[in-house]
Order: sequence, then structure tokens, then C-alpha cells
Amino acid sequence: MVLYIFNPDTDLALANGKGNYTPTEGVRQMINDLAILPLWYAQPGSYVLAESKDNQEFLKVMTELFELKIKLLPLSELKSLSDSNPMIEPSKITAPVEVRPWGWNQSLRNKLARAGIDKQCLPTDVELDERRSLSQRSVVGAMLDLFDGEQGFCGISRNLKDTASCEQYFQLMKDNCGVVFKEPWSSSGKGLLWCRDIFNARDRNWCQRVIENEGYVTVMPIYNKVQDFAMEFFVGEATVSFLGYSLFHTDKGFYKGNALLSNEEIVDILAKYVPKALLDKTLQRVGDFLLQVGYRGSVGVDMMICHESEGMCIHPCVEINYRATMGFLARVLKDDFLAAEAHGRFMIQHFRTNEELVNFVNFNKYKAPLEICNGRIRTGFLPLIPVKADSVNLAYIDVY
Repeated sequence: MVLYIFNPDTDLALANGKGNYTPTEGVRQMINDLAILPLWYAQPGSYVLAESKDNQEFLKVMTELFELKIKLLPLSELKSLSDSNPMIEPSKITAPVEVRPWGWNQSLRNKLARAGIDKQCLPTDVELDERRSLSQRSVVGAMLDLFDGEQGFCGISRNLKDTASCEQYFQLMKDNCGVVFKEPWSSSGKGLLWCRDIFNARDRNWCQRVIENEGYVTVMPIYNKVQDFAMEFFVGEATVSFLGYSLFHTDKGFYKGNALLSNEEIVDILAKYVPKALLDKTLQRVGDFLLQVGYRGSVGVDMMICHESEGMCIHPCVEINYRATMGFLARVLKDDFLAAEAHGRFMIQHFRTNEELVNFVNFNKYKAPLEICNGRIRTGFLPLIPVKADSVNLAYIDVY
């Protein structure tokens, strides 16, 4: 059996580097609110780790709309997994369980082991150390080296180990938009320090703290970005599969949402800025690179179209996400749940209060009622998770 887990804090757990990582209250709230999200990409017959009656009721409604074949499993019932009938023999764990989290880390592995998953179904310390090493930002430079000095591409990444080097690099780049310093492990716009005009004592202290805690800080120039996009892959034992493009939006590094477009439509948009041949070259080189690093699983490589002095170019590696990504989920939503002619957007949004979230959902359901034909969404607003009495985070799609 296959068990899916949504743990969006996996990068924070990797940064912690220990098996006893504890997320903040806000992160715990997000995990709880969005726990059922894997139901949209889980394979038929699999399970999603999720608690609460609200999740079960939501799954029932979605199953009636889209004929989903997914079951939910609370953490407390992991010990009941068995070959013949899950939920019946709580003392046995005889079925081989393939666990597919959003991303692996030591804390999650230990949590699942304590809950009853056999160690043979979980990654070893060595495998987790390799995963953690791959997931740090220092690896971006190796990818960029493949494109160094080639016309039509841009991108520089440096790993610095002292604050003097940080200030020197800023001084070198301050007249060209400035720089962004990044913690080795972080995501979704967190762990970033933007320095455009000055590098002051507060900035120096930030860099010093990161270097002391994590060994180095990554720095990249701030580019004149025109469009964010990504390429989504799945790496197997001896093959790498291209799952498709992701066209997304960020604000100072913070993820805002994805456009729900076909691959062909995304390529057409990007080809307005750069030749399609450059996109094809990027796809081939990035795929070859990923196949060589020894990782197996989902990968999303964030990229940009930038306007540089020599013209439009591709930044082929802003981040490498050795885990599932929102771009991957957006690709599945468009390809598997939207009508061919339908477009839309996929959003993750945080609200100050539950009342604000509920009002937002009710207004959009009224403004854009859902229209489904032959199991595919043609138009309308759809929350992808249940709206619970205490939830303040929402994942939704708006289709038109």
C-alpha cells in the first residue's frame, strides 16, 4: 500500500538537522489545515495521512464529484496496517508500506517509526543524510556551472563562510540591483535577506547567525525578473521523467500561486521571451544533471526569465527542490481535473482569522459557482481542503 503525507515544513526540519524537530504553532496550524491536500495527486487505492471528521466528510463530497479512490488514515491507526485488511488487525504490520511524504527528513522518519511503520519501509540515517545534503542551496552552483558563460543564460550562486565576504560581495553587486542572501535550508520565501542599497549591522548579524548555525550563507545577485517558472521531474532508478512546466508567481521570494495552463500554453508564454530551443536545451541538461546525483523521487527546479543587458535570458536554476512542489500539484490539477479548454489559478492563502477565511470562501462560491462536466471542472471556485471551524489557511482553485 502507498501512504501519502503532506508535511510542508520538511525544509525547516532539514535545517534543524535533528530527529526531534518541533514546528512552530503557525506551521502546525498549516500542516493541520492542509493535511488532506495529497488526495488530489495520490494514486487510486492509496491512503492519505489525515485526522478529523471534517477531512472525512470533505473526501466523501469530492469522491462523489470526481470518483476519487482514496482513503484517509489517522496517525493513531498506522499500527493497523496489514496485508489483508487495514484497520482490522491492529497488532500486525505485515503489508509493505510505501510512504510518500511531501519531503523526507529525520524528524518525520522517527515520528512514523514511533507510530508503528516498520523500519524497513523507512529511509535509513545514511539515506536521510544524503537527502539533507542534496537539499541545501550549495548545490545550485553545480547546476549553474553547466550553463556558465553560454549565451542566452544567466545565473550566479556563491556560498560564503564569513561576514567579510558577504559585505565584499554586496559591495561588488550593489550597483547592479543588489543581492539576496539565503539560508542553506528554507523555502517559500523564508530564510531570505534582500540587500539592495545598504549592508548594515542588522544584515551583518543575520549573515553571522546563519553562518554560525549552518556553516555558510548562499548569495545570489538580484535579477531583473520577467517571469517565474519551473520544470517538474520524477527521477527513477535509471530514468528521469519530465512531468511538465509550472508557471508560478512570487513576491520577494514568497510563493503566491500557480497558473493552471497546459504545458503547450506555458511554453508559448515563455517562448515570447526566449527561443524554444533554449527551453529544450535547459530541459535536457537539467534532466541529465538530476539523473547523476543519486536522488530518487519528485524534483522541482525553479527558474526565471530575466531581462539582462544583453537581452532576455533563462536563469536555469534558482532553487532545486528535492521533494514534491506546489508546481507539481498545479500540473496534476490542470491535467487531471480541469476540462481541456479551462484555465485558472491554484492558490495557497493565509487569513488572519477563521471568519475572514469563511467569508472569502462563501463570497467566491457565490460569485463563481462550480460547473463540472464528465468529471472535469469547466468553471468555478473550489476549495481543495475542508473549511474547518479553526482553519486559517486555504488551498483553492479558481477556474474560468
